[in-house]
Formats: sequence, C-alpha cells, structure tokens
Amino acid sequence: MTWIRRIKRGGTVYLCRYKSVRKGEKVISQFVEYLGVESDQEKVPLPKKTVMTWKPPERSVRSGDVTVFWHIAQDLKIAQTINRICGYNKRDIPKSPGTLLTIWAINRALDPESTTQLPAWLETTDLPKLAGFLQNIPGKDAFYEALDCVCSFDEKSDRIIDNTKSLDEMLYSVWRNQHPLPKDASEVVAYDMTSIIVYGDTCPLVKKGHNADEGKHQQINLSVLVSKYDHHPLTHRVHPGNHSSMTTMQELIPRLSDFAIKEGTIIWDRGNTSQKTVTTLERHGWKVICGVPKISNDAKKMVQNTDIPENQENLVPCKNVGELYAVKIRAQLLGKEREAVVYRNVTKATGRLIKRNRAIHEISGELNQLKENIYVKTQNLLHDKISKILEGWKSFFIITMPADGETVNFEWKLNNERMEDARAMDGKYLVYSTDESFTAPEVVRLYLEKDFVEKFFQVVKVDEDLKPIRHRLVSRVRAYFFVCTLAYRLLSAMRWMILSADSKKASIGLKDFLKKLGQIDRLDADLGNEVESFYVNMTTDVRDQLDVLGMKSILVSERTPNV
Repeated sequence: MTWIRRIKRGGTVYLCRYKSVRKGEKVISQFVEYLGVESDQEKVPLPKKTVMTWKPPERSVRSGDVTVFWHIAQDLKIAQTINRICGYNKRDIPKSPGTLLTIWAINRALDPESTTQLPAWLETTDLPKLAGFLQNIPGKDAFYEALDCVCSFDEKSDRIIDNTKSLDEMLYSVWRNQHPLPKDASEVVAYDMTSIIVYGDTCPLVKKGHNADEGKHQQINLSVLVSKYDHHPLTHRVHPGNHSSMTTMQELIPRLSDFAIKEGTIIWDRGNTSQKTVTTLERHGWKVICGVPKISNDAKKMVQNTDIPENQENLVPCKNVGELYAVKIRAQLLGKEREAVVYRNVTKATGRLIKRNRAIHEISGELNQLKENIYVKTQNLLHDKISKILEGWKSFFIITMPADGETVNFEWKLNNERMEDARAMDGKYLVYSTDESFTAPEVVRLYLEKDFVEKFFQVVKVDEDLKPIRHRLVSRVRAYFFVCTLAYRLLSAMRWMILSADSKKASIGLKDFLKKLGQIDRLDADLGNEVESFYVNMTTDVRDQLDVLGMKSILVSERTPNV
C-alpha cells in the first residue's frame, strides 16, 4: 500500500510517496520517492484532504482476525453468559471473567503457542481497545482468577464448584436459537473421547492410561458431544486418564437430558458399545447408531456367517474409505434379537489378505529353514526362537514338539480353521441402528460420517496446539479445558458462517480467510485534533467476505477526537 504525504514547510507544501512495510510484528512507513512541490509539475496528484500536521504512527497492532472473533463472541454472548453463570455482578465488565476468558479463547484459536505470555500477546493486538482496557492490561493472575470463577474448590463444602456444565448448556442454547435445525429435522450428535498427555502426577485426574500410540502415559481424558448438522459442540467432559471410553458413556447418559433434545440420535464408535449403554439410551427415547466390537460370540457369528453380495443395491457411496457394501440381518445381539448391518470394506479386505499371505509365506520359509538347521541345544531355547519368528501371527500356525521335553525338534503346519475364520472376517464390520427405517447403506454412511467429532480433537490438539497440561489443580484443569472448547466454538462458528453464506460470495475458505485476516493491522495517525485509524493489508476479497458474513461495519477506517 502506498500513499502521498504532504509535508508543510513554511508556506510551501512538498509531496512525497511512502509505502507500508512490515518488519517483524510491526508495520512501518518507508520513503519511496520525492514528487516535488504541490502543483509544481504535471501528474502530481492533489490530495483531497486539507493540509494538517501529520505525526507518523508509532506502531501497528494486530486487528483483523482478533476483531472478527471478538464480534463473533459478542454475537454468541460468550462473555455475558460466563459472567451470568459465574455470578459476576461487578461493574468492571472489561476485566470480568467473561471478557478475560473470551480473550483467552481468541488467543488459543489464533496464536496458541503464545498462551504462556498472554498479557504480552494481548498488548500487540486490538483486543484491549475492543474490550475497553484503556491503559491497564490484565496480568497473568487476572486470567487465572477468571479460570477460578468457572471452576474452583470450595473449602466450606469441601467440593469442587464446576460451572462448565451450565456454561455448555447455555452456550449451546444460544447457538441453536440463532442457528436452528432445518424444519422437521432432529439433532444428530456424535460422541468420542481422546487422551491428553500431562506433565507431573500431582493432579488427581492424572492417571496412566492407553494412548493412541499403544503406550501408557500420564494423561487426562477429554470427551465431547458434537452436532452433525453444523459440527458445533454441545458439551465436553474431563475424565481421569485411566477411564475407558465405555466407562465415560455411563456418565454421558444423564447429561443428555440437560439439553432438552427430543427424538435425538447419538452415534459413537464400537469401542464405546455395551449392552447396558444401548438399552439405557433406548429407554430414554434416544435413537442409537453404533459400531459393535467383534468380540462376543453373537457378533462373530453375525459377521462370519453373513454373505455380502457386491452389487449396486448394497453399494455404500463413501469417499476416501474404500469400496463398501452392506446388508441387513436379524439375529441375537446385545441381549435380544435385533436388526443390524454388516458391511465389508473390499479395499481393506484385499489389503489384509495380501498382508497375511505375505507374512505367512515368509514365516513358513523361516520355519523350514530353522527345522533344517536347528542350532539351539534345548527345547526352551527352540521354543523362544519359534515364538520370535511367529510374533503377531502365532494363531495361524500349529507347532508341536516331542513329548519327552528333551529332544530338540519340532513340526509345524498351518491352522486352516483360523485361516478360514480370518478370511470370513476380513474387512467386515458390524453396526447397530435402532431406526430400522434406514437402509443398510444409509446406516453405514451415518456411522462413518461421524468423523466430524474426530476433527474436533484434531483442531483442539493440533490447530490450538494443545501441549501437555501443566496445571496442578483439578479445578484449573477443568476450567482450562473449557477455554479450549470455547476456542473451538469460535472456530466452528466462523466455519459455519462461511459455509451457510452464499457460496458464490463467500469465496474464501476458513483457513485462507484466517490467514488473510491475520495480515490486517490497525494504524493510528495523529492528525492533531483527531486520530485517524486505518487498516493496512485489507484486500478486496476479504472486504467482500466480511460484507457477506454481516460484518460490513468492522475494520473500516474512522476518525475520532484526539483525547
């Protein structure tokens, strides 16, 4: 961006061209060329503004993205809701817990790596002006006190006062009132849980538990319930690190009644499925779509004995998951006769068959080689050697050794029965749906499309850069996770605003939109009696998108009295 600056010296006005240049976090003015005395030569433009004293801006502040998120937070009544639920009734609204936690959530959504230096980051943005801090930027202690308003330990009652449940309910209510479901549609939600690694073990919530990398770590588990319609969260819950996902399902059931959802459908992965959970939810009027683990005899029989013709009627049209076919069956399942769906991923089945055949071929060669050249001296050592060769594939081989316990030799053969069972199970999965009006392909699609709840964890862990938690108090941990989900609400709201706008006009996706907004800074020019605020790096497509999203009045240059 370039502009012409008028510099008055005595009775003469000189014209110079300047441009905006970013250096680090600041945008500065840089001289380009001298144009001459005003009206002294051709093609030298005459500025429209009257001559006035101009003091170069001292610095720029980050404005674009923080301003947009601030206005989204105001529309969602986030600060207002937090203050009301937490019982904050003081007049100092700028430094209320609602305002401070809104700022923290914006920080987590945009610049999470700076969260340990929150006050310093805050000074480089337009948030103090938007919040009304004036000269006094809140310190780190003020933000921690805001956390304690959300969740804290009450010494008198010797219990934790946790407001996060009520906050989740109210924030969801505000969102759904502003963005209602389509007519005659019911809420479809997905449930899942993930683990968050924690430093130290002084917090009672921190326990060793299974992680995605199959190791055991000190961790805390976070579960969430997310709407399928707009991917907006309903509620979250923090659990001890050793709680299994099936255990947390029992805690979820009473929470569902708090949201006054009628005829809702809940979807979850097979790791959360139990007979008790399914029957309880059905008794409370909820419809269920869930995966069923292939561990019970009933489930195994249903999967093994079901033939799935690979024809057009059974085809499940899904992207990026392979070639799928599904059929309905009725059999004994989860304590009674039920209708369920068995589907087969042909792509995965072929891959597993190839992998198994190659492994068995290689192991067979190693066993033959070992049998021809047994170089160990005892049966125990031979047994250990064979076990190492069979690692991961032991069930597919039958090994016999001499009964005397001393002769160092062995015989082997393939376990053909296990091979047939594996082929019958390859790429096959079992899904249960209480709504029998769905076709088999429809049930599978609804089940597989639950990945939007997994994207919640991806955003919280990756985009929000959720590093191992360092808080030691249970109350602080719970409140901190609330701030993380608050940040997701802001991101989810912006994403939905873009998707629900006219696709021809809202031409910038969420990621690119945030990137371009992040480049917009505000500069204040001291004009003597007035201060002019203008925004650098504002592009036409960003301005058009803001207009489409109903934010036409923000990030617009203005003049205010110089106080």
